[in-house]
Amino acid sequence: MGRQPNMTDAPERSGSVQGLEENLKKAVSEMLVLFLLNEREMYIGEIPEELKQRSNGKFHIVFPYSVIYRMVKFEYIDELKKRVAPDGRKRQYYGITKKGREYLAQLTDTFGQFMQCIGLILESGDAKELAANQEQQHGAKMAQPTA
Repeated sequence: MGRQPNMTDAPERSGSVQGLEENLKKAVSEMLVLFLLNEREMYIGEIPEELKQRSNGKFHIVFPYSVIYRMVKFEYIDELKKRVAPDGRKRQYYGITKKGREYLAQLTDTFGQFMQCIGLILESGDAKELAANQEQQHGAKMAQPTA
């Protein structure tokens, strides 16, 4: 007997767009958090909001604590002195370390190379034809008059 389909509301790890999105999000979360902390010190609550705002509402990290605590453990970021945030509350701020900047450089380089390779693959063979067909379909939808 084969494996039963997922009957919960949780997205599958594979076999669904949501699963792909979750896996990609996990893969780039450290890089994006380090990128933000490289620009300025932040408290945990600012990070998801900043990512959401910069992605026009498309990128969400619901629970940034695991990413932050893991990066503190590996000494990529430091806990700084608590200070008063713009909302008037005392908050724990975090800042990137020298080791974190080096790691961020490695991550962005690796990510860039990876995306370049993906682009080459998607631009080749059947993928090129698929993209052209999708573009034609999108253009046809845009050209249809509305009632």
